Amino acid sequence: MRDLINLGKKVAIAGGKEAMNYFRKPNLDFDNKSQTHFDPVSKADKNTENIMKNLILQHRPNDTIIGEESIDVKGSSGFSWIIDPIDGTRGFMAGQTSWTVLISLNEGDKHHFGIIYQPFTDEMFIGFNNSCNYLHKSKTNKIFVKNCKKISNAIIHTTDPNMGTNIENFAMSKLRSYCRLSRYSLDAYAYGLLAYGNIDLIVESSMQFYDIQAPLCVIKSAGGFFSDWKGGNDFSDGRIVACGSDHVHKEALEILSKYI
Repeated sequence: MRDLINLGKKVAIAGGKEAMNYFRKPNLDFDNKSQTHFDPVSKADKNTENIMKNLILQHRPNDTIIGEESIDVKGSSGFSWIIDPIDGTRGFMAGQTSWTVLISLNEGDKHHFGIIYQPFTDEMFIGFNNSCNYLHKSKTNKIFVKNCKKISNAIIHTTDPNMGTNIENFAMSKLRSYCRLSRYSLDAYAYGLLAYGNIDLIVESSMQFYDIQAPLCVIKSAGGFFSDWKGGNDFSDGRIVACGSDHVHKEALEILSKYI
């Protein structure tokens, strides 16, 4: 598995290097790939995914590759790489450093590892085998979630307060009202901060398969909790609750259950 993790790191770094060629470039054009809301995409997303996909295929030609921007590669090995080349394209578009490169490796229902990588700040969060590492400028440290005792002391993050349906947004707003501090617009970078022990609780909706896999690995490997809004593992509706402590997780689920 160590070789596969090293390949994952290599792929994330290569993707980040490609994305940085476009970051904060004023002439970069963004298209809208949705007919119902603004969902930006650019050649930065597409070219970054191609770089990542081709590098995986060089080393693992029989693996499946699932990405956000292109047709999936069907493999025969049982291993599936899930990549999101630029998670947080809106932040990328605005010149923020909250966007990240996501990559994870699954084998059936087993999650082997997940990587959240921010190339501008050179930060990488790697979750694997119940261990989570933070890599920054050639230094590696083990990181752990914070054991917040009660939700009234919690720092909560939601990428966008209007990211879901009216019912979902209302439920998330109610949950935030129980917390000490609310923050926004960090996308998957927030999950790294939760694993690091800075954020206590994340609530999201409208998340896609490729948004979820790497953060799930990172949070669980750092000792945290990651579930749907009912406490299970059904993410088909895109609803996520991630917490550092079991107590806050239970409180959050109880509050959400009142509104959904």
